[in-house]
Amino acid sequence: MLSFFQLGMNHILSGYDHLLFLFSLLIARQTFKQYAAVITSFTIAHCLTLTLTVLNIINISPSIVEPAIALSICYVAIENIVRKEVRSRWIITFVFGLIHGMGFADLLKGMDLPAKNLAIDIFSFNLGIEFIQLAIVCVMLPLLYFVRRWKYSTRAVNVCSAVAFLLGGIWLTERLFF
Repeated sequence: MLSFFQLGMNHILSGYDHLLFLFSLLIARQTFKQYAAVITSFTIAHCLTLTLTVLNIINISPSIVEPAIALSICYVAIENIVRKEVRSRWIITFVFGLIHGMGFADLLKGMDLPAKNLAIDIFSFNLGIEFIQLAIVCVMLPLLYFVRRWKYSTRAVNVCSAVAFLLGGIWLTERLFF
């Protein structure tokens, strides 16, 4: 159980695209209730598809999932720049969370896990992912509170979002054509 928990933690920490997506979700100005809805919807969605993918109930090719993950970063980054408020962000986050869950599942699918401990392995792996995500949220939210009080906060969000869009675009191009 501990090894899969650690595997989940390492997987998210080395998944720069997932980390950038999470960062992009959080930098937009939102209320605490909106943040909670976004994080909860992302968690529920990716837990669902991670489990369904590992159990081979759904099977979508990484050649579709990986570009879609990059596209999700681009979408959220653009939304951060063009929309003044992101009140219903939890809806699109849920949809993108479904895609990210399939990406999380690729590592476990490649391990050919025995059915005997599969539920515990999936649960532990997912718990490791959630632990790191929650730690990131706990660190970022207080920092974002102080950034928002800065007179250049809108510019900072726009610059960070532009960088996220650029990186997402690079990953999208690589995943589609290389």
